[in-house]
Amino acid sequence: MNAVKADVEKLVKKELESANKQFPLFASNHEGYAVIKEEVEECESEYKNIEYVLDDLWYRIKANDNFETMEYLVKQIKKSAINLAIEAIQAAAMCDKFIMSQKKREN
Repeated sequence: MNAVKADVEKLVKKELESANKQFPLFASNHEGYAVIKEEVEECESEYKNIEYVLDDLWYRIKANDNFETMEYLVKQIKKSAINLAIEAIQAAAMCDKFIMSQKKREN
């Protein structure tokens, strides 16, 4: 995990910079909350997909299913895990944006 932590932090910063170029800072704490919540819900959706496919994989392993089917499922888990990582990075970036927005409104 520590092998990629610095890289993830750089990706959070990159995502924040991109978001700030496209959209203004949050006008209120309510807006910031809504955006963070949306990103977290997208994380939850990807995680639920991982759990669903993982359960299917386990069922097929116990049934001694063919490798091609299991390979397909594992690739689906990987795809969802990558999507989850992207959504988590976006959630982290929006947390930073929330703080930036609050500090800007205080000044």
